[in-house]
Amino acid sequence: MGGSEVYTHLELAAIFAAFVVVTTLFSFVSLGASAMGGSPSPGPAAYPVLAAGEPHLTLVGELSATSIDTLTFRVAHTGQGAPVDLSRATVTVLAGTYLEILTRSNDPFPGPGMWTAAPLGDDMCLRAGEECTVRLRLDRPIPAGEALTVKIRPEGSAPCSVTGLIGVPGADANALSSPEKD
Repeated sequence: MGGSEVYTHLELAAIFAAFVVVTTLFSFVSLGASAMGGSPSPGPAAYPVLAAGEPHLTLVGELSATSIDTLTFRVAHTGQGAPVDLSRATVTVLAGTYLEILTRSNDPFPGPGMWTAAPLGDDMCLRAGEECTVRLRLDRPIPAGEALTVKIRPEGSAPCSVTGLIGVPGADANALSSPEKD
């Protein structure tokens, strides 16, 4: 009976040795493959798929509140890079504790929680030097005097940030109203 116990220990030792050999070989192959790539691997916080270049959009003029929940501003293509496809852009609104990602609308007067860009053709591409008006409608009003940031992030480039204060200078926020509410 003592002999079978010896064989069991030998089998475990052989399995352990095989594990060490396979792990070591895998490590050497991995190190060799990364060394042949020539470029250092990104750090743990880097995520190269989401890396974006310079912003291809810039604000033209100022942010204006056409009503308490509708904002309008103009953006222009900076002239660098390919045309910007606004149909694939993400529009995010931040104000205090308010955060909303808006949905693109084909209507020139978007509904709550939506945005639109005009005048653009059917392809929604903004070419070098071209401008367009962006109109967005929030799903709820933001109080007058609140700092607001709108980020338009076209696919593959850094976002264009539009900042401003809500409200018209010298006007009460309650005097502003949405066209659909009148």
